[in-house]
Amino acid sequence: MNKKKIGYILYGLLSRIFGIIPVKKGKTVFFMVHKSNFQGNLKYVYKAMKEQYPKREYKIISKEELLSGGIGKKIKGMVYFYLGLNYHLATAEYIFLNDNFMPLSTMHISKKTKIIQLWHGVGAWKRFGLTTETDKVTREAVIKGNKKVSHLFVSGKRIVPFYEEALGIAKASIYPVGLPVLDFYFSKEKREKVRAQVYEEYPELKGKKVLLYTPTFRNTNEENRNILKKFSVKKIKEKLGDEWAILVRLHPIMKGEKTTLPKGCYEMSDYPNLMALYEVADVLVNDYSSTMVEYALLNKPIVLFAYDLEKYDRGFYFSYEEYKPGPIVKDIDSLVQVVKEGNVDLEQRKSFLALHYDYFDGNNTKRVMEILEATD
Repeated sequence: MNKKKIGYILYGLLSRIFGIIPVKKGKTVFFMVHKSNFQGNLKYVYKAMKEQYPKREYKIISKEELLSGGIGKKIKGMVYFYLGLNYHLATAEYIFLNDNFMPLSTMHISKKTKIIQLWHGVGAWKRFGLTTETDKVTREAVIKGNKKVSHLFVSGKRIVPFYEEALGIAKASIYPVGLPVLDFYFSKEKREKVRAQVYEEYPELKGKKVLLYTPTFRNTNEENRNILKKFSVKKIKEKLGDEWAILVRLHPIMKGEKTTLPKGCYEMSDYPNLMALYEVADVLVNDYSSTMVEYALLNKPIVLFAYDLEKYDRGFYFSYEEYKPGPIVKDIDSLVQVVKEGNVDLEQRKSFLALHYDYFDGNNTKRVMEILEATD
């Protein structure tokens, strides 16, 4: 039997034992399946709930922090993962997730418990989840587990069918009222604060024009290694000149692909707050990553460096060429030219945003909270 499947079964058996313990009224677990540091949608909802219900019991747990580190820490983390986390999930009234949690497929979940999925990505651009998943065990776990999800919040009505397909969550459980993290873009105070923080940590960026590169991963290690060969940071920096700084932010899957960068260029893959980097950037260079969906809210230039567009086999929910948020380029010379021009086609940008968003008011967290309270 598949090792992953054995792990899911064991988790489910332990879950049934902990299921004997009654659910604690108001107990809320924020489990970060996707990233280690507490941020994004989960943090926004936590702050709102903590302010409204200060006496509730809150547990904040990160999968990556539990299962990383030295051998001793990993063993301790694994024990907590199977026992401590399992206990908290079994006794919680509210469980917030930011990615698929495979053991959910075998777990006993009380009818008194609500499982809320606040997906780590925004909008729907490249195809993901069940739409592209081919592993039988993973597909089965996602489908079974997500049948237990009571709420999935997304940014707009047009993308509901894509999330229904990608996550296997019934349309009736999908609420297109916006994602809490998007409130950041409508808060001048928060935006100024994170911008100042970046400049405090990297004072040399002040007075510079900043290019932020956020490529997504490819299917093979060879393709991933090729990304920074095609996007030659050294050549681009030479062509842009000293007035520009380049920030490189690789996808978490590509952590092993980091490289030494020339002076005036910065490896920012481990920087804890991507939105802070958006704030100091003058232009985003992307390929197929959903980071462009958030960045587009800032109405700053976006350039799509899609050198392998014809080979990219994941596919898109909308026409890449028709709904692009900025110009498509396939070589360094063209890239540098459009970066220097720094233009934004406002009509094109408006059309792109309309695909993903229904609300532009900074009240997403409020709407999410209202729906959770209404469905109690």
